[in-house]
Amino acid sequence: MVNAQKITANTSFFMIALIGQKILSFIYFTILARSLGAEATGQYFFAISFATMFAVLVDLGLSPVLIRQVAKDQEGGQRWFQQILTLKLMLALATAIFLVLLNSFLFYSDQVRNLIYITTLITIIDSFTLLFYAYIRGKQSLKYESWGTIIFQLIVMILGLSMLSLTHSVAVFLTVLLAASLFNFIFSLAILKSKWQVKFQMLYDRAFIKNISLLTLPFALSAIFAKIYAYIDTFFLKMFMGDAAVGFYSIAYKLTFALQFIPLAFVAALYPAFSNYFKNDQQALEKTFVKSFNYLAFISVPLSLGIIALAPNLVDKMYTSQFHFSIFPLQVLIASIPFLFVNFSLSSFLNATNRQKINTRNLGLTMVLNIILNLILIRVLGIWGASLSSSISTLFLFSLNLYAVLSVVKPKADEFAPVIKTVMSGLIMLFAIGFLQDYIVWYWTILAGAVIYLGFMLLTRAISKQDFVFIKNSLTKAQ
Repeated sequence: MVNAQKITANTSFFMIALIGQKILSFIYFTILARSLGAEATGQYFFAISFATMFAVLVDLGLSPVLIRQVAKDQEGGQRWFQQILTLKLMLALATAIFLVLLNSFLFYSDQVRNLIYITTLITIIDSFTLLFYAYIRGKQSLKYESWGTIIFQLIVMILGLSMLSLTHSVAVFLTVLLAASLFNFIFSLAILKSKWQVKFQMLYDRAFIKNISLLTLPFALSAIFAKIYAYIDTFFLKMFMGDAAVGFYSIAYKLTFALQFIPLAFVAALYPAFSNYFKNDQQALEKTFVKSFNYLAFISVPLSLGIIALAPNLVDKMYTSQFHFSIFPLQVLIASIPFLFVNFSLSSFLNATNRQKINTRNLGLTMVLNIILNLILIRVLGIWGASLSSSISTLFLFSLNLYAVLSVVKPKADEFAPVIKTVMSGLIMLFAIGFLQDYIVWYWTILAGAVIYLGFMLLTRAISKQDFVFIKNSLTKAQ
């Protein structure tokens, strides 16, 4: 029997696992980049990004559909699994052939070609692992995926760091990822067989496939748009500027997007509230939306401005001076963090209020804009042109989604007054950090900046004790 307590425990444990995985992944990448240097780091990052961009072709929205159908139909879930597994095998074969041909054509004389063969295998294995965990999620269990996620990253850390003392070969470190992916695949497969006795049989039913295709279409489009939007800048940097440029950009990218677990945790608690209030209480829906907007701004603004101020020290001290060219791209990219954070709330709101098609449309338009901007700005501005393209695209998506949300709820302008106070407090913190860096060790300015920011937020009454409690509960008690 599934109850609210079980769902909360499952989700909280899974969120902790994801946060732990992201922290370990960030630490590992930092150590790896310091050791490999810009060019090799660029090859490593590009090989993963290129294969990941096309990994969506293996899934095409099949996994989220399986989760939903297994949750709805506990008895018929195995038939859905068998048909989707058959489709995924066909898609995996087609995607592998396509990627091998594309890789051979684009990078026939490039060192990265052999690396992409490894990452292609990784993405296909991971796609089946995702399918296995999708079935398990449909059974309302997240603990196995949580353990798999953590153990995967521990394998990467232990094997990868051990290899650093022996070699600096990029292929070796990608093979480490392959080994960890194989473990997660075998682990999830074993759970399916032992816990739920899932039968791995092929099934081909044309009417069933047509039904699945109709269900997966919106998921597939969103996934395709999101993957291209996320990784096309890396592709263009590689084609126009080479591996070192990708290496410099990867530092800015990792530092920026490592922080996404914060809005993800926040939105995990918001989504069920948005869904419930949309059906039952329009006033509560509007109030919750305004709170989420203001609170995500409260969290993201100091993160963005603080990293902008500390970027030279962060990059030079964490990654060494060889990555000095990453500083300005990082500052440009991290400036979009407030819009990125709030957009998680906007997107969740649209999904919860049955406006998934608007979400997909907006993502598609943003993807097109991002491609155009990258084609123009990378040629003109180089590495930071990619950062500028990403930041402008994030602002564009934020604007589209905000417009769509405001067609559902009509909050008063003065309800967003805390955002203005947040920005003012953040700017004061920014100037204070810049000033203090000349007098105290740079990492102590982080603590000083946090105290100054919170002090001005409380002084201007932009936030109260009750607000802190709400934010804490949203991040730690996701349901």
